[in-house]
Amino acid sequence: AVRAALAHPGPALVDVDVNPNEPPMPGKVSYEQAKHFTEAFLRGQPHKAATLATVARDKINELRS
Repeated sequence: AVRAALAHPGPALVDVDVNPNEPPMPGKVSYEQAKHFTEAFLRGQPHKAATLATVARDKINELRS
């Protein structure tokens, strides 16, 4: 679906299911990005525990592969 959307000459929409507790993070994160993300997260994230659990699970899965 993503390949077809990118190949389409114009706007396209891809409908996907996502984890609402998955923070939008780039593939590689610099120290400064991580620092700013953490500061913003601690100030205003309403679902801190669920989001932290998702981040930890993703990191563990990344280390396993």
